[in-house]
Amino acid sequence: MTIAAGIIAAAGAAPSAAATPAPSGTSPVASFVGCASLTSNAKGKAKVKNICGYTIDATVSVDWSWDPACQSIGAGKSATFTWDSTAGKAEYAYEC
Repeated sequence: MTIAAGIIAAAGAAPSAAATPAPSGTSPVASFVGCASLTSNAKGKAKVKNICGYTIDATVSVDWSWDPACQSIGAGKSATFTWDSTAGKAEYAYEC
């Protein structure tokens, strides 16, 4: 792990931050992995912002078996993801 982190740092990229699980029934607003930041979160709808200076593909984690399709998000831009609200809120955003 240390060697991989050193190689990534030498290449000028930071390793992705692991999302911290939220307490049951809640999701933190600023939950993210890599450049994808979950900026709003409701049952069936979430907004993800690209916090990096380049275009990424991202989505949100809704449950273990299904997540919305990845979307391309430009640098500093946001995208909205929707799903069946009975599946609840997103757990975190991540790059695809």
